[in-house]
Amino acid sequence: MTGGLLLQSILTGLTNGFVYGLVGLGLAAIFRGTRIVNAMQGDFSLIGGIAAVLLLEKLQWPLAAAMAAAVLLGALAGWLVELILVRPLRKRGGTEDSYLLLTLGIAFAVSALVLYFVGRDSHALPGIGGEGIIVVGDAAIRVHSVWLIAIGLAVMLLLRLFFTRTTVGLSMMAAAIDAEGAATTGIDVALMRTLTFVLGGLVGALAGVLVGPLVTVHYEMGLLLTLKGFAAAILGGLSNPMGAIVGGITLGLVESIAIVTVSSGYKDVIAMTILIIIMIVMPQGLLGRKLRRGG
Repeated sequence: MTGGLLLQSILTGLTNGFVYGLVGLGLAAIFRGTRIVNAMQGDFSLIGGIAAVLLLEKLQWPLAAAMAAAVLLGALAGWLVELILVRPLRKRGGTEDSYLLLTLGIAFAVSALVLYFVGRDSHALPGIGGEGIIVVGDAAIRVHSVWLIAIGLAVMLLLRLFFTRTTVGLSMMAAAIDAEGAATTGIDVALMRTLTFVLGGLVGALAGVLVGPLVTVHYEMGLLLTLKGFAAAILGGLSNPMGAIVGGITLGLVESIAIVTVSSGYKDVIAMTILIIIMIVMPQGLLGRKLRRGG
Protein backbone atom coordinates (compact mmCIF):
# COMPACT_ATOMS: atom_id res chain seq x y z
CA MET A 1 0.00 0.00 0.00
CA THR A 2 1.45 3.34 -1.09
CA GLY A 3 1.69 6.36 1.19
CA GLY A 4 -0.91 8.23 -0.85
CA LEU A 5 -3.38 5.36 -0.62
CA LEU A 6 -2.83 5.11 3.13
CA LEU A 7 -3.40 8.85 3.56
CA GLN A 8 -6.57 8.66 1.46
CA SER A 9 -7.90 5.80 3.57
CA ILE A 10 -7.17 7.77 6.76
CA LEU A 11 -9.05 10.83 5.47
CA THR A 12 -11.99 8.65 4.42
CA GLY A 13 -11.92 6.84 7.75
CA LEU A 14 -11.95 10.12 9.68
CA THR A 15 -14.96 11.32 7.70
CA ASN A 16 -16.93 8.11 8.24
CA GLY A 17 -15.78 7.95 11.84
CA PHE A 18 -17.24 11.33 12.70
CA VAL A 19 -20.58 10.27 11.21
CA TYR A 20 -20.59 7.11 13.33
CA GLY A 21 -19.43 9.17 16.29
CA LEU A 22 -22.29 11.66 15.97
CA VAL A 23 -24.85 8.85 15.87
CA GLY A 24 -23.13 7.18 18.82
CA LEU A 25 -22.96 10.49 20.66
CA GLY A 26 -26.73 10.89 20.47
CA LEU A 27 -27.25 7.28 21.53
CA ALA A 28 -24.87 7.65 24.48
CA ALA A 29 -26.47 10.95 25.52
CA ILE A 30 -29.90 9.29 25.68
CA PHE A 31 -28.49 6.31 27.58
CA ARG A 32 -26.71 8.56 30.03
CA GLY A 33 -29.82 10.64 30.65
CA THR A 34 -32.45 7.87 30.74
CA ARG A 35 -30.62 4.52 30.89
CA ILE A 36 -32.45 3.53 27.71
CA VAL A 37 -30.61 1.91 24.79
CA ASN A 38 -32.26 3.74 21.89
CA ALA A 39 -32.43 1.28 18.99
CA MET A 40 -33.91 3.95 16.70
CA GLN A 41 -31.05 6.47 16.97
CA GLY A 42 -30.07 5.94 13.34
CA ASP A 43 -33.65 6.64 12.32
CA PHE A 44 -33.35 10.14 13.72
CA SER A 45 -30.64 10.47 11.06
CA LEU A 46 -33.04 9.06 8.47
CA ILE A 47 -35.67 11.61 9.52
CA GLY A 48 -33.17 14.44 9.24
CA GLY A 49 -31.75 13.29 5.92
CA ILE A 50 -35.09 12.62 4.21
CA ALA A 51 -36.57 15.89 5.54
CA ALA A 52 -33.67 17.84 4.06
CA VAL A 53 -34.13 16.02 0.74
CA LEU A 54 -37.84 16.82 0.58
CA LEU A 55 -37.35 20.47 1.54
CA LEU A 56 -34.71 20.86 -1.16
CA GLU A 57 -36.40 18.88 -3.93
CA LYS A 58 -40.08 19.61 -3.33
CA LEU A 59 -40.08 23.08 -1.78
CA GLN A 60 -36.82 24.40 -3.26
CA TRP A 61 -35.51 25.64 0.08
CA PRO A 62 -31.92 26.92 0.32
CA LEU A 63 -29.45 24.29 1.54
CA ALA A 64 -28.69 25.95 4.88
CA ALA A 65 -32.38 26.48 5.70
CA ALA A 66 -33.28 22.92 4.70
CA MET A 67 -30.51 21.44 6.85
CA ALA A 68 -31.41 23.61 9.85
CA ALA A 69 -35.11 22.73 9.57
CA ALA A 70 -34.28 19.02 9.22
CA VAL A 71 -32.17 19.09 12.39
CA LEU A 72 -34.99 20.81 14.28
CA LEU A 73 -37.41 18.19 12.96
CA GLY A 74 -35.16 15.52 14.45
CA ALA A 75 -35.38 17.28 17.82
CA LEU A 76 -39.17 17.40 17.46
CA ALA A 77 -39.23 13.69 16.66
CA GLY A 78 -37.22 12.99 19.81
CA TRP A 79 -39.69 15.01 21.88
CA LEU A 80 -42.69 13.15 20.41
CA VAL A 81 -41.10 9.72 20.88
CA GLU A 82 -40.44 10.38 24.57
CA LEU A 83 -43.75 12.09 25.27
CA ILE A 84 -46.10 9.76 23.40
CA LEU A 85 -44.35 6.39 23.66
CA VAL A 86 -41.49 6.24 26.17
CA ARG A 87 -43.14 8.16 29.02
CA PRO A 88 -46.34 6.04 29.11
CA LEU A 89 -44.21 2.89 29.13
CA ARG A 90 -42.16 4.25 32.02
CA LYS A 91 -45.33 4.97 34.00
CA ARG A 92 -46.34 1.35 33.52
CA GLY A 93 -43.04 0.15 34.95
CA GLY A 94 -41.31 -0.73 31.69
CA THR A 95 -38.14 -2.82 31.87
CA GLU A 96 -34.91 -2.37 29.92
CA ASP A 97 -36.03 -5.06 27.48
CA SER A 98 -39.35 -3.34 26.87
CA TYR A 99 -37.65 -0.02 26.07
CA LEU A 100 -35.32 -1.78 23.65
CA LEU A 101 -38.24 -3.49 21.90
CA LEU A 102 -40.20 -0.23 21.83
CA THR A 103 -37.42 1.76 20.17
CA LEU A 104 -36.68 -1.10 17.78
CA GLY A 105 -40.34 -1.15 16.77
CA ILE A 106 -40.26 2.63 16.24
CA ALA A 107 -37.21 2.19 14.01
CA PHE A 108 -39.03 -0.27 11.74
CA ALA A 109 -42.09 1.98 11.72
CA VAL A 110 -40.06 5.03 10.64
CA SER A 111 -38.41 3.04 7.84
CA ALA A 112 -41.80 1.75 6.69
CA LEU A 113 -43.32 5.24 6.71
CA VAL A 114 -40.44 6.63 4.63
CA LEU A 115 -40.79 3.71 2.21
CA TYR A 116 -44.55 4.29 1.91
CA PHE A 117 -44.56 8.06 1.52
CA VAL A 118 -41.19 8.70 -0.20
CA GLY A 119 -40.47 5.42 -1.96
CA ARG A 120 -37.46 3.15 -2.22
CA ASP A 121 -35.39 5.49 -4.39
CA SER A 122 -32.12 6.82 -3.02
CA HIS A 123 -31.52 10.56 -2.79
CA ALA A 124 -28.32 12.59 -2.60
CA LEU A 125 -27.97 15.85 -0.72
CA PRO A 126 -25.67 18.62 -1.97
CA GLY A 127 -22.65 19.10 0.25
CA ILE A 128 -21.49 22.18 2.09
CA GLY A 129 -19.05 23.73 -0.34
CA GLY A 130 -20.55 21.88 -3.29
CA GLU A 131 -18.27 19.34 -4.95
CA GLY A 132 -15.11 21.20 -3.98
CA ILE A 133 -12.12 19.18 -2.81
CA ILE A 134 -8.97 19.90 -0.85
CA VAL A 135 -5.75 18.18 -1.91
CA VAL A 136 -3.61 16.88 0.96
CA GLY A 137 -0.37 15.41 -0.35
CA ASP A 138 -1.33 12.61 -2.73
CA ALA A 139 -4.85 12.39 -1.31
CA ALA A 140 -8.00 14.47 -1.55
CA ILE A 141 -10.88 15.23 0.78
CA ARG A 142 -14.17 16.94 0.00
CA VAL A 143 -14.80 20.38 1.46
CA HIS A 144 -18.02 18.97 2.90
CA SER A 145 -16.03 16.30 4.75
CA VAL A 146 -13.87 18.98 6.35
CA TRP A 147 -17.02 20.78 7.47
CA LEU A 148 -18.41 17.50 8.81
CA ILE A 149 -15.31 16.89 10.93
CA ALA A 150 -15.29 20.48 12.19
CA ILE A 151 -18.99 20.35 13.09
CA GLY A 152 -18.51 16.99 14.79
CA LEU A 153 -15.72 18.39 16.97
CA ALA A 154 -17.79 21.48 17.77
CA VAL A 155 -20.80 19.40 18.79
CA MET A 156 -18.62 17.22 21.01
CA LEU A 157 -17.13 20.23 22.81
CA LEU A 158 -20.47 22.03 23.13
CA LEU A 159 -22.11 18.95 24.61
CA ARG A 160 -19.30 18.57 27.12
CA LEU A 161 -19.78 22.17 28.21
CA PHE A 162 -23.54 21.68 28.27
CA PHE A 163 -23.39 18.66 30.58
CA THR A 164 -20.75 20.12 32.91
CA ARG A 165 -21.38 23.88 32.96
CA THR A 166 -25.10 24.56 32.40
CA THR A 167 -27.95 24.24 34.87
CA VAL A 168 -30.08 22.22 32.44
CA GLY A 169 -27.23 19.84 31.62
CA LEU A 170 -26.42 19.25 35.28
CA SER A 171 -30.11 18.77 36.03
CA MET A 172 -30.36 16.15 33.27
CA MET A 173 -27.40 14.31 34.81
CA ALA A 174 -28.89 14.52 38.30
CA ALA A 175 -32.24 13.19 37.07
CA ALA A 176 -30.50 10.24 35.45
CA ILE A 177 -28.33 9.36 38.46
CA ASP A 178 -30.95 9.71 41.19
CA ALA A 179 -34.45 10.58 39.99
CA GLU A 180 -36.00 10.69 43.46
CA GLY A 181 -33.20 12.78 44.90
CA ALA A 182 -33.33 15.17 41.95
CA ALA A 183 -37.09 15.57 42.36
CA THR A 184 -36.69 16.54 46.01
CA THR A 185 -34.41 19.42 44.97
CA GLY A 186 -37.05 20.78 42.59
CA ILE A 187 -35.80 19.28 39.32
CA ASP A 188 -38.55 18.30 36.87
CA VAL A 189 -37.34 14.75 36.18
CA ALA A 190 -39.91 14.05 33.45
CA LEU A 191 -38.91 17.23 31.60
CA MET A 192 -35.21 16.37 31.86
CA ARG A 193 -35.85 12.95 30.33
CA THR A 194 -37.83 14.54 27.52
CA LEU A 195 -35.01 17.01 26.87
CA THR A 196 -32.57 14.10 26.71
CA PHE A 197 -34.55 12.58 23.83
CA VAL A 198 -34.81 16.01 22.19
CA LEU A 199 -31.02 16.28 22.36
CA GLY A 200 -30.60 12.77 20.95
CA GLY A 201 -32.99 13.51 18.09
CA LEU A 202 -31.21 16.76 17.28
CA VAL A 203 -27.75 15.18 17.17
CA GLY A 204 -29.05 12.19 15.21
CA ALA A 205 -30.73 14.38 12.59
CA LEU A 206 -27.55 16.45 12.33
CA ALA A 207 -25.64 13.27 11.49
CA GLY A 208 -28.25 12.50 8.84
CA VAL A 209 -27.95 15.82 7.01
CA LEU A 210 -24.15 15.64 7.19
CA VAL A 211 -23.90 12.09 5.85
CA GLY A 212 -26.48 12.76 3.10
CA PRO A 213 -23.96 14.30 0.68
CA LEU A 214 -21.54 11.38 1.19
CA VAL A 215 -23.94 8.44 0.85
CA THR A 216 -27.42 8.34 -0.56
CA VAL A 217 -30.40 8.83 1.73
CA HIS A 218 -32.86 5.91 1.58
CA TYR A 219 -35.42 4.23 3.80
CA GLU A 220 -33.01 1.50 5.02
CA MET A 221 -30.16 3.74 6.17
CA GLY A 222 -31.40 4.09 9.75
CA LEU A 223 -30.64 0.54 10.90
CA LEU A 224 -27.08 0.55 9.54
CA LEU A 225 -26.31 3.89 11.19
CA THR A 226 -27.76 2.63 14.47
CA LEU A 227 -25.47 -0.40 14.39
CA LYS A 228 -22.37 1.67 13.58
CA GLY A 229 -23.32 4.33 16.10
CA PHE A 230 -23.91 1.70 18.78
CA ALA A 231 -20.50 0.18 18.04
CA ALA A 232 -18.92 3.64 18.33
CA ALA A 233 -20.69 4.30 21.64
CA ILE A 234 -19.65 0.91 23.04
CA LEU A 235 -16.03 1.50 22.04
CA GLY A 236 -15.97 4.88 23.76
CA GLY A 237 -17.98 3.75 26.80
CA LEU A 238 -21.77 3.80 26.47
CA SER A 239 -22.30 6.20 29.39
CA ASN A 240 -19.85 8.76 27.96
CA PRO A 241 -21.23 10.74 24.98
CA MET A 242 -17.81 12.25 24.30
CA GLY A 243 -16.22 8.82 24.02
CA ALA A 244 -18.54 7.99 21.13
CA ILE A 245 -16.54 10.30 18.88
CA VAL A 246 -13.33 8.45 19.79
CA GLY A 247 -15.07 5.13 19.18
CA GLY A 248 -16.49 6.36 15.87
CA ILE A 249 -13.11 7.51 14.60
CA THR A 250 -11.57 4.17 15.59
CA LEU A 251 -14.31 2.26 13.79
CA GLY A 252 -14.11 4.47 10.70
CA LEU A 253 -10.33 4.11 10.42
CA VAL A 254 -10.47 0.34 10.85
CA GLU A 255 -13.12 0.05 8.14
CA SER A 256 -11.26 2.30 5.73
CA ILE A 257 -7.92 0.57 6.16
CA ALA A 258 -9.63 -2.83 5.82
CA ILE A 259 -11.01 -1.77 2.43
CA VAL A 260 -7.59 -0.99 0.95
CA THR A 261 -5.72 -3.88 2.60
CA VAL A 262 -8.25 -6.70 2.35
CA SER A 263 -11.55 -6.14 0.52
CA SER A 264 -14.50 -3.79 0.76
CA GLY A 265 -16.73 -6.84 1.21
CA TYR A 266 -15.03 -7.70 4.50
CA LYS A 267 -14.87 -4.23 6.06
CA ASP A 268 -17.84 -4.79 8.37
CA VAL A 269 -16.59 -8.23 9.41
CA ILE A 270 -13.12 -6.90 10.22
CA ALA A 271 -14.46 -3.83 12.02
CA MET A 272 -16.82 -5.88 14.21
CA THR A 273 -14.10 -8.48 14.92
CA ILE A 274 -11.76 -5.75 16.15
CA LEU A 275 -14.64 -4.29 18.20
CA ILE A 276 -15.07 -7.68 19.93
CA ILE A 277 -11.34 -7.95 20.62
CA ILE A 278 -11.14 -4.43 22.04
CA MET A 279 -14.12 -5.02 24.33
CA ILE A 280 -12.60 -8.29 25.62
CA VAL A 281 -9.26 -6.60 26.34
CA MET A 282 -10.75 -3.25 27.51
CA PRO A 283 -14.32 -3.88 28.72
CA GLN A 284 -14.62 -0.29 29.98
CA GLY A 285 -14.07 1.06 26.46
CA LEU A 286 -11.12 2.81 24.87
CA LEU A 287 -11.14 5.67 27.38
CA GLY A 288 -11.24 3.51 30.47
CA ARG A 289 -13.42 3.86 33.56
CA LYS A 290 -12.07 7.20 34.80
CA LEU A 291 -12.47 9.11 31.55
CA ARG A 292 -15.75 7.33 30.80
CA ARG A 293 -17.25 8.73 33.96
CA GLY A 294 -15.91 12.18 33.37
CA GLY A 295 -17.25 12.67 29.86
